[in-house]
Amino acid sequence: MNKMLVLAACGLCALQATAATDGATQRELHTARCVAALEVNTEELAAQVKAGRADLQPMLLDRLKYGAAFIGDSYVRGERDEARAKGFLEAALAAQKALPKTELLARQSRCAQEGAQLLANADFISRAVVSHLANKRMKKLLEG
Repeated sequence: MNKMLVLAACGLCALQATAATDGATQRELHTARCVAALEVNTEELAAQVKAGRADLQPMLLDRLKYGAAFIGDSYVRGERDEARAKGFLEAALAAQKALPKTELLARQSRCAQEGAQLLANADFISRAVVSHLANKRMKKLLEG
């Protein structure tokens, strides 16, 4: 009975993830995958910083900036439906749980590089907003 319940729940999650990404552009899906990959990375880094690895704090801040750069880039491109973006992100977070660790690490690295490039290409005001958001998020992660 429990196995059937687990299988039904997995099927429901898969259906919800598929429905959440219906009609998505490749850019929206890519952004969601990168934000999801970087989010998991920042959670891992935050845990390590909280455990005493203060030397990882600059890397944590960078990863937070890169994730925010993806979100800011989407906003500038006119993708401003927050509920839709959250649906894509939730689907991406669920889907990446099935990735082998090496593939997830490779995605995190590629997305960090792309996020750094997005940030480098942004104007001064956009970089300032991203930096503010990343610092605010880091404070929340480290205090929580």
